[in-house]
Amino acid sequence: MKYAIGAILGIALFAWLFSLCSPAGKNKTGHEYMPDMAHSIAYEANQYNNYYWNHWADDENTFTVAQLAQPKGRVEGTIPRGYTGVHYAGAGELDIVRGKNASNAIAAPVNGHAPFYYQNTEDERLRCEQEMVLNPFPITKAGLDRAKPLYEIYCGVCHGTKGDGQGPLVTVPNAKYPAAPRNLIADDLINAGNGRYYFAIMYGKNVMGGYSDKLSYEERWQVIHYIRSLQAKSKNLSYDEKGNTLNDTDKPANGTASGPKRTPVAAAAPAPAAPAAPAGK
Repeated sequence: MKYAIGAILGIALFAWLFSLCSPAGKNKTGHEYMPDMAHSIAYEANQYNNYYWNHWADDENTFTVAQLAQPKGRVEGTIPRGYTGVHYAGAGELDIVRGKNASNAIAAPVNGHAPFYYQNTEDERLRCEQEMVLNPFPITKAGLDRAKPLYEIYCGVCHGTKGDGQGPLVTVPNAKYPAAPRNLIADDLINAGNGRYYFAIMYGKNVMGGYSDKLSYEERWQVIHYIRSLQAKSKNLSYDEKGNTLNDTDKPANGTASGPKRTPVAAAAPAPAAPAAPAGK
């Protein structure tokens, strides 16, 4: 009799332990003693299967840990927390963003996540040129010095160090370039608005790719300043922190812009209305 009681107790103990440590399946979460001691609850980037005991998806809709661990894109039109894009009228605001206004201030990084509310279409390109007129950063020697190598790396290889469209990829012997780069010091591009350049940096144009992921928000605008300086040099004009005789839209560090007013972008003329049908027709 005592052996029977012992067997019954042994079976009951086994069943109890099995119920505590039972595997998961379908709607059953399963049991495991201190699972965190043996299994990582975080995504494992080098694994191509899910955490064994967590069957949160059925066999037809199961995401691997490798898929779940992929970097996610930002929400369109948003700025990551702790970052900022600067639109300002003077150097004082930029000093505040960079934490120079107080000894205990914290600088906010100025990065490439400033919202850009234009789609990659020709109509939007024209609208961007009409609306994005002012360069939010003043013309400074430091800015031009930082922009020069950026221009030569990302732009000059095609558009040339002088901006004349004669970059190394075009002038190298036996070059087979699919399309000639634009001459940035031509009159039509000197008269073009800043938005035209910013749009091209964001999306590219024809065989030129976009550089929104290569240049930060401020770097884009400083490169545009550098392009303007090349245009001014080609016309024997000035474009630096002391003065600007190229246009009246970009302000040097001294706060003045004495150049001629740039040619505005011509708006498309509305289509003529169709003649009204004669009465009774």
